[in-house]
Amino acid sequence: MMLIKISWRNIWRNSARSLVIIVAIVLGVLGGNFSAAIRLGVERQNFRETVEHQVSHIQLHHPDFIANPEAHYRIEDGSKVAGDISELPEVAHVSPRIVFEGMAASANMNAGVRIKGVDPEAETAATDLGHLITDGSYFEETGRLPSVIIGKELAEELNTEVGSRIVLTFQDISGEMVSASFRIEGLYEVTSTAFEKRNLFVRKVDIEELIGKPEVITEIAVVLHDVDTYREVAEHLQESYPGTSVRHWADMQPSLYYSLEFLNQNLIWIVGLIILGVSFGLLNTILMSVLERVRELGILMAIGMKKTKVFGMIVLETTMLAIIGGVAGLGVSWGMIRYLNQRGMDISGFGGEGMGDFGYASVIHPELDPGFYFEVAVVIVAFAILAACYPAWKAIRFVPAEAVREE
Repeated sequence: MMLIKISWRNIWRNSARSLVIIVAIVLGVLGGNFSAAIRLGVERQNFRETVEHQVSHIQLHHPDFIANPEAHYRIEDGSKVAGDISELPEVAHVSPRIVFEGMAASANMNAGVRIKGVDPEAETAATDLGHLITDGSYFEETGRLPSVIIGKELAEELNTEVGSRIVLTFQDISGEMVSASFRIEGLYEVTSTAFEKRNLFVRKVDIEELIGKPEVITEIAVVLHDVDTYREVAEHLQESYPGTSVRHWADMQPSLYYSLEFLNQNLIWIVGLIILGVSFGLLNTILMSVLERVRELGILMAIGMKKTKVFGMIVLETTMLAIIGGVAGLGVSWGMIRYLNQRGMDISGFGGEGMGDFGYASVIHPELDPGFYFEVAVVIVAFAILAACYPAWKAIRFVPAEAVREE
C-alpha cells in the first residue's frame, strides 16, 4: 500500500505531463479500437448480406450444374431431398429452386440473367427476399401475366419499372428455346449491385409450366440455426446424398472466408501495434520522470529502501498511467462504437456509393465483441509493464552516494 500511495503521488507531481500521456493512451486505444471495429463491422455486414441474403449457408446441386447451370442438370428426387433436409435439427430453413441462365428483354434493352424459380414462402424464410422489396410487392398479385421480382440495378439497366412487361428467354428441359412474358411486380435491393443486375425471381410453378416438367429442382439452399456448424452439416449432407455436389458458404465465397479468418486471428495484433507505438511515449515520460528524481531516488536507497521496491514503484507509476488511460480509452471507444453501430456511418458522400460494386454497403455499422475489449486491456497492461522495465532498471542502477549529490 505504501508503494501504491507513493506511486500515485509521483504521477501527479507533474500533472501536465501525466495528462498528456493519458490523453495519448486514450487516443491510441480509441484509434485502434475504432479502426478494428470498422474493419470487423464491414466484413461481418458483408457476411450477413452475402450469405444470409444471397447464397445461404449451404447449397446442393447436380455435380455438372456448377459448370453448366441448365435445367436438365437437376437433383434427383429434389423435393424429397429438400423435405428430408428440412427435418434435420441443425437446419432452420430450406428453399428448393429451379435455377438456370437466360435472357431478359424489355422494350428498350436486354441483359443476361440468372432466373430463379422459387417457392415465395420458402425463399423469403431462407433469404429474407420478401423484406428486401423496395418498390412494388412480393408475389401478391395473380394477373394475366406471371410475376417476376428483379433487382433495382437490373431495372435501371433494362430501363424499366414496376408494372412493366419483360420477356424471359431460356432453354426448356429438352434444350429448346422458350420465350415468355412476365410482369415486374417488385424490385429488391441488396448491397451487391452485381447480384441485383444478375438475379431475378419468379414463381417455381410458373417456370415449371414453361420448361415442360413439374417438380424440377436444380438448387437447394439451406440455412442453419448455428452458422458455426456449416462444415459438419455440409459433410453430413455430402455423405447422405453422394449424387449431389454440396458446397458451404466458404466454398462459394472464399475471399470473404479468408478475410474473416484473417481478422479473427490478427485483429488484436493490429490494435497491439498501435498501442505499442503509444508505449514508447509512455516509456519516454517515465524515463524523464526518473531522470528528474535522481537525487530523490538516491536518498531513498541510501536510507534503506530496497532496489526491488524502487523497481516496483517505477513499474507501478507506469501501470497506473496505462490503466487510467486504458480504462478511459476503452470506455470512450465502447460508447462511440456502440453509438455508431446503432446509428450507422453513411459514407456515400465520400465515394461509398461505389462500394456496392464490390458487395459492400455504403452505410457501415462498426462492431466489436465484448471479449475484444478485455484482450486490449491485457495488451495495454502488458506493454505498460514492458515500457517501465528500462526506466526502472535505470533507477536501480544509480549509486546512492553519487545520486544524492545530483542537483
